[in-house]
Amino acid sequence: MAVTALAVAGCATGPTSFAPVSAVPEGAVIEPLLVATTRAPSAEGALGYATSRSAALSFADVRVSIPPDREPGDLNYPRRNVDPRRDFVAAGVETGLDRTAFEERLNERISAQPADERGVFVFVHGYNTDFAEGVFLQAQIAHDFEVPGTSVNFSWASAGMPPAYLFDRESAQIARDDLVETLRIVARSAATEVAVMGHSMGGVLVMEALRQLSLTGDTETLGRIGVVVLASPDIDVDLFKRQYHAIAPKPPAWLIFVSRRDPALRASSRLRGGAPRVGSGSDVDELNRLGIAVIDLTTVGGRDLRGEHTRFASSPLVIAMIRDAERVRTSLGRSDARALEAAADDWNTLGASVANVLRLPQAPARP
Repeated sequence: MAVTALAVAGCATGPTSFAPVSAVPEGAVIEPLLVATTRAPSAEGALGYATSRSAALSFADVRVSIPPDREPGDLNYPRRNVDPRRDFVAAGVETGLDRTAFEERLNERISAQPADERGVFVFVHGYNTDFAEGVFLQAQIAHDFEVPGTSVNFSWASAGMPPAYLFDRESAQIARDDLVETLRIVARSAATEVAVMGHSMGGVLVMEALRQLSLTGDTETLGRIGVVVLASPDIDVDLFKRQYHAIAPKPPAWLIFVSRRDPALRASSRLRGGAPRVGSGSDVDELNRLGIAVIDLTTVGGRDLRGEHTRFASSPLVIAMIRDAERVRTSLGRSDARALEAAADDWNTLGASVANVLRLPQAPARP
C-alpha cells in the first residue's frame, strides 16, 4: 500500500519528447545547459538519454527554448503535439561529448559571463524523472529564479516511472562517484563559486557526494562550493544529521525547502515505517540550529499542476524571494532577519506571510 501511495503521489505526467524543434518562436528565451549523465544513450533520439544505467559518465550540451508570454513558475512539457509557443522544448541537443570537450565548453561559458556572474549552478533531479524532465526543470529554475552563471545538469538514471522507487534509490547510490567526479571537474574550472541543488531523492545523492568528498580529504573541491540547496529532500532525518556533521569544511550557505503537505514524502515515510523525512519539515528548529535556512512551503501556493513536491519551483512568492538575491544571500550567511524586512510587505501580497515561510538560522551568540 505504501508503494502504491508513493506511485500515486509521484504520478504527474512528464514530457514525451526531447526532439529538437526546427525553429523557436519570436520572444522565446534560450537557456543553455551542459550535462553530465550516468544514463545510457537512448535508442530513440527523441528522448536524448534512456532510463537505463550506463557504466561510465558521459556528457552533453543542450539548449532549451522557454516559450514567450508565460508566467514565472509555469512549466508546460511537450506532449504529442509539440507547440514551442506554449511548451518548453529542446532547441539543440549534442550528445557524446568527451570529458575534454565538456571542460572546454564549461570554461568558455564561464569566461563569457560578466565578472560577477561566473558561478556554476549544478542541479541534481529527483525520483521519477526522465532525462528531458530534469533538463526542463533546471532550465525553468535558472530562468525564473534568475540564477546567474552557467548551468550544469547532473542526470542520474531514474527510471522515470512512479512504481520504480527502489530502482531509483539504487540508481542514485550508484551515481554517487560520478557526481563526485562532476563536482571535481566544476571545482577545477574557472568558476568563482559553485552552487549545488538537489531535488527529492537527488538530495540524498548530493549529501552523499559531499560526505564522500570530505571523507576522502578533498577539501579543495568542498572549499569551492558556496551554496547547497535541498528541495523537498527525501532523506531520513537521522541520516541527514550524520551526513551533515561528516562534511568538513562545510559550504557556508545552506537552504532547505520543506512542506508538511508533500504527499510524496508522506508516502516515502510510510514506506519506512513512519521515519520522518527532512523535506517534511518535522523539525525546522533543529535545522536552524545546525545553521540551515528553511523555506516552509506548507502554506504556499503554486501556478501549475506538478504538485507539492515541486512547489519550490512554481510558487510566485518563492520566486520573488529568491530573485531578491542580495538579501536572500545575506540571510543564508546567518545574518539578522532584519535584512529581509524591507521586502516583506511586497512578498506578503503574494499569498503567504514571510514570517511563516522563511526561517533563518539562529544568529551566533555574542561574546
